[in-house]
Amino acid sequence: METITDGMRDEDFHEVDPCLSLVQECLEGRPAAQRALFEHLLPRLKSAVRRYIWSERDVQDILQDAFIRIFRNLDKFDERKGKVQTWATKIAVNMAITQGLRNSKRKSLFEASHTFSEQPEVLRLLDEEALLHRLKALPKEQYEVLLLYAVDGYSHDEIAALLDIKAVTSRKRLSRAKHWIVSRFDVEGNEMILKKSTDHEMD
Repeated sequence: METITDGMRDEDFHEVDPCLSLVQECLEGRPAAQRALFEHLLPRLKSAVRRYIWSERDVQDILQDAFIRIFRNLDKFDERKGKVQTWATKIAVNMAITQGLRNSKRKSLFEASHTFSEQPEVLRLLDEEALLHRLKALPKEQYEVLLLYAVDGYSHDEIAALLDIKAVTSRKRLSRAKHWIVSRFDVEGNEMILKKSTDHEMD
């Protein structure tokens, strides 16, 4: 029987996904492997869901549903397309966004756009908890696009499909989010510092 790592080159084994063997054992019906995979994925998935869902009760519900979907679809996982954790996180984020859309009325799409060529690389340098605390003041639709694009690595086409918007709208929301950040904050080390001239403009 072909295993999940068959066909890999020798030089690739130092980069083997640590979850691959657990996935293989889960597919063979081993309960201990299922528990181990759950415990390995839980911290990352919980952190990802909490970026989009702030009610702890809803977070737990979404995680439960996400893990059900993950385990039901382990046979569809393709290691050639990425790591198990990345695949599982995307499932959880998709469910969090979908649930968030069901729980709130959709606001009108933005038509205006600001042009910024800079990429939000600074987001990768900041402590996640401090960053999210600052960014939660963003309009919800901009916050979602910013996090999906800059943190979770979705493309604009993927975001558009997930949020039921156009790719150009996703780009506009990202541009507005970046404009919001640079107009209100300076980055010093690992901190986003509110500009003194905007202390009263946290809209």
